[in-house]
Amino acid sequence: MIPDHTVVKFLKRTEPLFIHLAVSNVDRHPISVRGFGVKIDDRIDCLNIYILKAQTEKVLSYLSSGNGVVACLFTDGFSNESYQIIGRFINYKASIREDLEILTGYRKSSLKLFPKMYAKFPLSTAICDVISYKAEEIFVQTPGPYAGSKYQKGEATNDS
Repeated sequence: MIPDHTVVKFLKRTEPLFIHLAVSNVDRHPISVRGFGVKIDDRIDCLNIYILKAQTEKVLSYLSSGNGVVACLFTDGFSNESYQIIGRFINYKASIREDLEILTGYRKSSLKLFPKMYAKFPLSTAICDVISYKAEEIFVQTPGPYAGSKYQKGEATNDS
């Protein structure tokens, strides 16, 4: 499995976790959108990222005309521990009732840092889609001596 135990634990335990999904088109012009939750499918090294439906069409158009590479930056809202996980687009789907727990959890954790913003921004399956991609590489993005380096499985990447 590409995301090892350390990274999976980070993705599952971190609150609040800030997510930025980026793709590029055929001209290598990038687009980045905010992610509103992550669900991990350990069986196939798949990450499922929740984005706003209003942004799905543009993301998919970039993916279809580009090289199909998805890069997501995951950052701990308190410590700034960060990982960039890069991989290949698999598919997208509308979020379903079972996804509401992830969206609700993301919103609650984000309220810790931005109570006024998220109090007015309810997340639901009605406004989010899911972009799925297969994880292939991980890079450390935590500010400090390891920033930008390829992640070595099981190694600590911050000084705390």
